[in-house]
Amino acid sequence: MVVGLITTAVLAATVVALILGLRGRKPSAEKLAAMSSGTLTVTGVSERPAKGDANGKAFLTISGTIIGADIAPTEVYGSFDYSLDAPWPTIGQDLPVRYNPRKPDQSWVLMADGDRP
Repeated sequence: MVVGLITTAVLAATVVALILGLRGRKPSAEKLAAMSSGTLTVTGVSERPAKGDANGKAFLTISGTIIGADIAPTEVYGSFDYSLDAPWPTIGQDLPVRYNPRKPDQSWVLMADGDRP
């Protein structure tokens, strides 16, 4: 019985960690500064919702191609918390991103003008 409770607790903690990971948390300022800069050319974007959460944010799902000085063009896809106060991205638009050159398809984050390190 104790083993079952511990297993359930571990599984629940794993699910919570995965959900929090999908919320698009940004890396720390130190990690961002160590990442490379690039440009995401948007090839797909979710529709802008009519309203967001209490903080004025909503999920943005976006796909595109990252181009950077130290990587080959890389196709990416991701979901992020995005401010509804910011202009919603459009297909064909170029957006600034930061990424780890060793794994750009897994580590990239969108950068707003005020977020650049």
